[in-house]
Amino acid sequence: MPIGDAADAPTNLRFASDIYSFGMCMIEAFSDEPPYALDDDDTILEKVFSGEGYPRPEGFADDEWALVNRLTDPDWEQHISLSSAITELKLFAEREDLRNSVDKADRVCPGFSAVVGTEFSYCGACGHRVGNIVIASA
Repeated sequence: MPIGDAADAPTNLRFASDIYSFGMCMIEAFSDEPPYALDDDDTILEKVFSGEGYPRPEGFADDEWALVNRLTDPDWEQHISLSSAITELKLFAEREDLRNSVDKADRVCPGFSAVVGTEFSYCGACGHRVGNIVIASA
């Protein structure tokens, strides 16, 4: 964008690039490796410019992956706004907080002292079978 031009976010290619990069950062944070880590630059550019989407890593919930796709859409004009992305991320964070919150019925693994939800029979941290050892409510 030439100096002096209006920095209108919806039509600013730099802003669209930042949105795309944010989506790629989400992939990296989730998968613990950079997107296209094993590909050379020419291969990456070919994939991006041909409109090929990034393959979905295991474990992304459908709505989380849909957000990443809207952030990394090959057509920059289709990227969602940053405020919309933040709103969705807040919803995901609230859902994660609920999922990880300790509930009166949660149990503690005797071998690892990890909290284990009632829906699980084994500790995910160490593999011990968890009985009915319930966390005392506060």
